[in-house]
This record gives sequence, structure tokens and C-alpha cells, in this order.
Amino acid sequence: MKLAKSSIGVFLIKMAITPIGFLGTLYAARVVGADTLGVFYLFTAVVSGLSLFLSFGIGSATTKRISEGEEQGEFLGAAFMMNLTLYGFTTLLLIIFREEIIGFIGYEPAYYFIFIVLLFKVFKKPISYALKGERRVATGKSLSLISDSVRVLLWVVLLTLGAEVLGLIVGYVAGYLAALVVGVGLITIKMKLPSKRHFKSIFDFSKYSWLGSIESKAFSWTDTIVLGLFVAPAYIGIYEVAWSISGLFYAVAGAIGAVLFPNVSHLASQGKVNQIRDIIEEALIYVPIIAFPGLVGALLVGEGVLRIYGEEFVIGYIILSILIVARIANTFKSVITKVINGLDRPDLSFRVYFVFLVLNLSLNFLLVYLIGWVGAAIATTLSIGIAMLLSYRYLDRLIGVSVPWMELGKEVGCALVMGLALYPPAEYMAPLTIFETIVLVVLGTLVYFGLLFLVSPKIKNKLIGLSRSIITDYL
Repeated sequence: MKLAKSSIGVFLIKMAITPIGFLGTLYAARVVGADTLGVFYLFTAVVSGLSLFLSFGIGSATTKRISEGEEQGEFLGAAFMMNLTLYGFTTLLLIIFREEIIGFIGYEPAYYFIFIVLLFKVFKKPISYALKGERRVATGKSLSLISDSVRVLLWVVLLTLGAEVLGLIVGYVAGYLAALVVGVGLITIKMKLPSKRHFKSIFDFSKYSWLGSIESKAFSWTDTIVLGLFVAPAYIGIYEVAWSISGLFYAVAGAIGAVLFPNVSHLASQGKVNQIRDIIEEALIYVPIIAFPGLVGALLVGEGVLRIYGEEFVIGYIILSILIVARIANTFKSVITKVINGLDRPDLSFRVYFVFLVLNLSLNFLLVYLIGWVGAAIATTLSIGIAMLLSYRYLDRLIGVSVPWMELGKEVGCALVMGLALYPPAEYMAPLTIFETIVLVVLGTLVYFGLLFLVSPKIKNKLIGLSRSIITDYL
């Protein structure tokens, strides 16, 4: 129950972040359009790509060591010094490839902001490591809420004043700064001067987990980078809006996965394998609980949802549907790899990440070249699906995990029945207005969870119990 409550805390914060991010992207899309939004997302893709050089698995390694409860300040100090050293290397890359980066983004001022954002990341990363290692994951996630709130608030002000791309970038950078300032006051672990063995301990773990930090970011920016080489910024803007919408259905998995790693790491250090097995088997029931109906709903009302952003975004309907399939696969894969890392087997996660990266990069180039932007969504979905199967195979070998097929089948069945119930009105009212789309989404939610509670007492009792905990602990 403690893990469930922690997950709920993270989920509630994510649910607070979601409407803020949704409204911010919606406002930006309506004010500046898909083309300008596409330029901004090329900037964020470059930032994400370069930020890989700041970590190389240091984050997972530091969280792992801090969660073990020994010499936390020394490990945090070592991580910060390693991040700062890597920042120096990254700035050299920025200087060497200056013209190429400016040409790729298509907006020169964005280049200079990259230095600032990456420096903020160097100082913010140790805060995240410390909070996760102390299993204060919900507290860490609150920094994202602060960051997104500041970003969107500035977007409203700056875009209203006509700042366009510059306004989007300034809001993004200011959000990072706000989170950094607040985060400094949240950590209780004080950095201490590390010794050589602290660096070595982090390196011994990160030499495998570094690929995981690349994989997690590559999942969100590889297709954007490749699309930037082949299609106009407007298509990138539409693609990224579809990607952000699909992210709504990853919220539960993200919340569970965020608290799993430090908790599993703590249990593994005590040899409590049976408890870990029980945790992962229950987690697999809930990670896709909103993703399954999300896919069915997207097939029915996806055009209406995209129309909220503007008529030009409707052509991303197929992209949205495919990307939700990718999100479903990633809900399972991300949770499973968190457990594998928590069991101190980053070498196995390394293999999963390697397979995903090779497939994702090669398939993106091939399919985008052959069939255009739809190929990027297909490539991402195929590569993450294969990585999911591989990660489950490794975890099953480690501790023997049973997939809760019956409960998952009930979720899929209820989602399909929901689709059958929504199809006639959705077909009759097409093309859907904003109001009609919202009504169908609310109706679908009620039908899905109403049916799920009828056919699955286990899920019903768990969700009701957690709801009571939320009322008692959070409200």
C-alpha cells in the first residue's frame, strides 16, 4: 500500500501538470500555428539530444547508491562533479557544430539559449538524484509542476505580446530556472567531497545504465530529429502535438515507474525477492489502465481532439493513434526495466536499450524516407514493442513474473465495449465540434470505468481503497 500511495502522489502531481501542459500547448498552437511550434520543438529536441552528454547513466547510478542509504552526500557530490565535467565537453560540441545546429533549428537565437538550459540541467540533476534516492519521488515531481506552470504563464504573456518562437524558448528556459531555485530548498542531503571510490562506484553502475538515459530521451526526440531532416516544421509541430496528447495515457505508468526503482532497489538490498515479485505483478495490472481505452477513444474522437488545437492539426489523426500504441508498449517496458535496474542488473537493461536505440534510429530513417512522417510513428512503435518483449524476457529469467492476463483482458474488453457504445454517436455527429468531443470523452470514461468495476472486483476495491487514501492523505 505504501508503494501504491507513493504512486498515487506522483500520479496526482502528473494530473495537475497534464492540464497545464495541455492548455499551454493548445494556446501556443492557436496563437503561433504548427510551423512556429515545429521550430520550437526542434530546439527542444536538440536540447534533449545534447543533454545526453551530461549524464551517461549518472542519474540512475546515483539514485541507486543514495537509495542504499550509505554515504549519500559523497555520492551526490561525485555525481555533480561528473555532470559539470560533462557540461564542459558538451559546450565544445556546441561550439564546433554551431552552424549545423543553427541551420537545423532554423532560428539563430535558439542556439545561445541551449548553453543556458544545459547549465541549469547540470545544477538541477543532483536535486533529482537526491529526491529519488530518498524515495521522495512525489516531491521531485512537484518541480515539474513548478516548471510547467512558469513556462505556460510566460507563454501566455509573451505570445500575447507577439514574441512567437523567442517567447516559447524564454518560457521554457524560465521554467527550468524556477524549478532549480525551488529544488535547492527541498533536498536534505548535503553534498560532500567524494573520494575516488565514490566515482568508481557510480561508474561501475553507470557503465551499463548510461544507455538507459539515452533510450528514455531517444524515445521522445529521435523521430523529431529525423523528421527535421526530411519534412517541414509545420509537420513537426503537428507530430509533437499528437505526441503530447498520447503522453496523457502514460501518466499512470510514469507514476508507478518513478517510485518502483528506488523502492525495488531498497527491497533488493534486503533480499526481499518475493515482495518485489508481488509488486511488479500488481503494477502490470494498472500501468495500462487508461492507455487501453485511450487508444479506442483516439480511433473514435481523435480528429475532434486535434481540431481543438486548430484545423491544420487534424491531419495528425493517424499519427496520434499509432503513437498511443507506442505509449502502451512503453508503459510495460519502462516499468519492467525500472525493476531490472532496481535488482542491480543494469547490464540486462543495457541490452534492452541498445536494441531499442538501434531499431528506432534505423527504422526512423528508413520509414520516414519511404513513407514520410507516418513512418516515424510506426518506427517508434515497432522498436518500443520489441524492447518491451525483450525486457519482460529478462525480468522473467531473474525472478519469474506472471503476467496478470485475466485482469488485462478485462481492461481490453471494457475498452472495446466502450468503443462500441461511442461509435454510433461519434459517427452520427462527425465532424465533431469541441463540445461534442468533450461530451464523448466524458461519456467514454464513465462507460469504461463503470464496466471495469462490474467485471473486476479486484481493480474496483484497489481503486476505491486508493481513493479513500487520497481523500485522507492529500485532501
